[in-house]
Amino acid sequence: MPRKKKTKPELKVVFDTSVLFSKVAYDLVRNEVRQLIESNSKHVDLSTRWYLPRIVVDERRYQMQRKAFELFPSIVKLERLLGHNLNITEKILRDRVDEAINKQLEELAISIFEIDIKDIDWEALIQRASFRLPPFDPGEKEKGFRDSLIAESFLQLVKQSPATSSICRLAMVTSDGLLTEFMNKSTKETRNVRVLSSINELESLINTLVSTVTEEFVAEMIKKASKYFWEKGNDSSLYYKESIRDTIKELYSQELNAPPREGLLRENDTWWITDPTFVKKERQRIFWITQITVDAKLFRYARPEPKVSTPLDFVLGPTGPTAHIGPTDPSVHFGTYDPTGGFKPSINFEQQYRGAGVIGISAPSQNKVEVSSGQSSFEVHWSVNITQKKNFTSPSVVEIKFVSTKWDGE
Repeated sequence: MPRKKKTKPELKVVFDTSVLFSKVAYDLVRNEVRQLIESNSKHVDLSTRWYLPRIVVDERRYQMQRKAFELFPSIVKLERLLGHNLNITEKILRDRVDEAINKQLEELAISIFEIDIKDIDWEALIQRASFRLPPFDPGEKEKGFRDSLIAESFLQLVKQSPATSSICRLAMVTSDGLLTEFMNKSTKETRNVRVLSSINELESLINTLVSTVTEEFVAEMIKKASKYFWEKGNDSSLYYKESIRDTIKELYSQELNAPPREGLLRENDTWWITDPTFVKKERQRIFWITQITVDAKLFRYARPEPKVSTPLDFVLGPTGPTAHIGPTDPSVHFGTYDPTGGFKPSINFEQQYRGAGVIGISAPSQNKVEVSSGQSSFEVHWSVNITQKKNFTSPSVVEIKFVSTKWDGE
């Protein structure tokens, strides 16, 4: 008699809007989510299914439409320039957003989970809203109704799924603190449910399920690995011992300094280190990925309107031992601006000067104006040995990868 084929364990993943949000009109999910789905949809030992509650899809539709409508004034200006009607209406933009959503749902094999409104405990929901209990915000605006529907959608999916962990697990991914608090409370008796706060945590869970280690082991090791990689004031942590920051600056100087367009200046700000992502365990060696992000701002130089000096100033001329052409404001400069060396005057301001029969136009110094902000992301791939007492030894930085730079609105 032939053996019965073993059924692969199943992981059902539900995303909240907070982890999907992209500031562009054409992406249903941000790039990190897309990459995770594409790389984790065909595991040999795990069947993964991806879900979006209907309320999440509709919220993203609204966000994408709003971004599309922000482009509409530019289309009108372009029509005026061309002297031609492009016949792009708000209805067309709405239709194109719907097409983009449907196409991406199909490409990523994401299912829309429809909530059964008859299965919602409306009395309990109204009670939470009245007393501002999670996921409702304690503020005056009573925010939290959409999050309540997202939570109800997930809980209905849990109710419809097998309760045995070896057969089915469910993960809710949300970065909303109040929704997380409510979900943890609602599923505390359910052993096959995980509420995760980031894509990195989801990736660690998936890597755990396809490895030969337990979730409990990985959770314990992540806490240890986080401090092992970086701990404030601990010079023996890997980040300082291996001079990770200096290495990134050396390897990726261009990526850290190059603006996206000419005429802009980039300035870097805070460096952020996330908790490590578990990759795999091979014998006594554990492999990790730690993401580092660098906040950055973009500036441009704006020159104020030229200020015309009065003829009288130039007829009389400066009378002091040293004098400037034009107004006596020391911030006035003539010449060109060089971002690397400051202003390069074409006139010696300190030269003695007597009357001149011309009218002067002063060129005020340029103002630095912030135009955008963004982040550059890097991945540090590293590994350690683990002893029988669960201590880490023999650390090794395998490689450091540049991931991407993303600017707001692009």
